[in-house]
Amino acid sequence: MKRTVPIIVILGGLVALVGLLAAGALSADSSKHQLMAEVSITNLTRGQIMSPFFVARHDGSAGPLYSLGEPASRGMALMAEDADATRLLADWDAGNNDAIAEAMVVDHNGGPLKPGETVKMKFNVDDGMDLISFASMLVTTNDAFIGSNNFDLSKSRTVYLTAYDSGSEANSEDCAFIPGPPCGNHAEDRAASEGFVHVHAGVHGGNGSDLDPAKHDWRNPVARVTVKTWKLAY
Repeated sequence: MKRTVPIIVILGGLVALVGLLAAGALSADSSKHQLMAEVSITNLTRGQIMSPFFVARHDGSAGPLYSLGEPASRGMALMAEDADATRLLADWDAGNNDAIAEAMVVDHNGGPLKPGETVKMKFNVDDGMDLISFASMLVTTNDAFIGSNNFDLSKSRTVYLTAYDSGSEANSEDCAFIPGPPCGNHAEDRAASEGFVHVHAGVHGGNGSDLDPAKHDWRNPVARVTVKTWKLAY
């Protein structure tokens, strides 16, 4: 004799199954994740040392660190001329601006970034502050730097950076005004500065120059930036 299963039993089983599936979905949704980002910057030059990096993490409304075609701020000029981040740290103090999560100086094993070396920095960007602005001086120049405004940490990718000139100091290539080797001096020479941030023309040598282009010149790009992101469950 053929047995039949009461419809109420079937419906009851379906309700229980849906309940289990829903419970599983809620359990999965209840797990939390932190968005993590690791930034790696590699010095691609043969003969330029890059200073420790000024880095600020923010939400994008803090304004640019520098603008091409515009005069450099005093803080940016000091960074590009003398690798001095003191003024930028004050200007980008997170305690005075809700748009900024943190501002810091990042070095490579306690010092500058030499040719072929890579500096790494890691961020937890789960707070929505998923942009960084950064800058580093090419120290055997008058005022060359690399940098980026509003660099996005929310997705993995690789980009290459051009060397910029802060336009705040004359490109005399005179050791009296160059902090890096072989010079080691920190005076400023503003007499014939260009007055605006632009793509740097490199090291030329010649009359009056204390720099050897064979050692200290470069061809763009001068740095590679790689960002890797992942979610960390907790």
